[in-house]
Amino acid sequence: MGALACAVALLTACGGQGSSTTSSGNQNTGGQSSTLAGGYQGTVSSAGNACTSDFVSFVTPSLVWYALYYLRNCDASIYPAIFKGQLSSVSTSSASIASPGLTAFQFGNGLTTGGATLSNASASGYQIALSGITLTNNQVDPSFQPTKMATLATPTGDWAGTLTDNLSSASTNLTLTFDSGGSGTFTSNSSYANCPLALTLTPESQTSNPYFSAALSIAANTGCARTPASTAITMSGIGFIHAPSAGTKRLELILTDTSGSGLSFRGDQ
Repeated sequence: MGALACAVALLTACGGQGSSTTSSGNQNTGGQSSTLAGGYQGTVSSAGNACTSDFVSFVTPSLVWYALYYLRNCDASIYPAIFKGQLSSVSTSSASIASPGLTAFQFGNGLTTGGATLSNASASGYQIALSGITLTNNQVDPSFQPTKMATLATPTGDWAGTLTDNLSSASTNLTLTFDSGGSGTFTSNSSYANCPLALTLTPESQTSNPYFSAALSIAANTGCARTPASTAITMSGIGFIHAPSAGTKRLELILTDTSGSGLSFRGDQ
């Protein structure tokens, strides 16, 4: 796609706009936690063609920022970048992720770290500028401006979509089926690229911005890039459901290990 032009609907992604505000530790979030918490979305169009890239993010009440950037490049194989960081230095309209607290996990670029500055925050959206991050299309320090979206509360049933792991270049079409388990949890078992996995979603107590804590166990198995030491591993993260169009519900899963390396799933029902 090259450097993206700023022909944008809801989201901008332009180079050279990011600089992080360095700060250590979590600050008193006050009422801003409830303002920022929730799901956000945006799209960016590439000049001269009909290709678009999708951006979705979620801010937890504890101000952990998760995001997926589906940089399409007019290619049917989409490997979304996974971002994660703890927001701090929170004011009524701004926050930051102190470098190197922002992790970016991308196909082709591996795991990198940087920082971010969040500004213009309101109940309807925010702008976030990354720093120290180069995307696979050579965008440097991209900036995103997503808008708030409603999220939904029930993951039960079949979700047909794609699970992607940038570590192993795995992009697997599969259906995750979540059944209600004990203690209000939802579970699903599946596999990808020789990696047997077990997923658990636990509803969080958010009535206005529903989301789920997600836990993933990957069993040791020959040929699974995630278990080279023949030892089972675990990941954690979040899941959230939104409605990208009338009559469609979409589940987004973002799961990482302690380093920030991870996988994502996007499925519809």
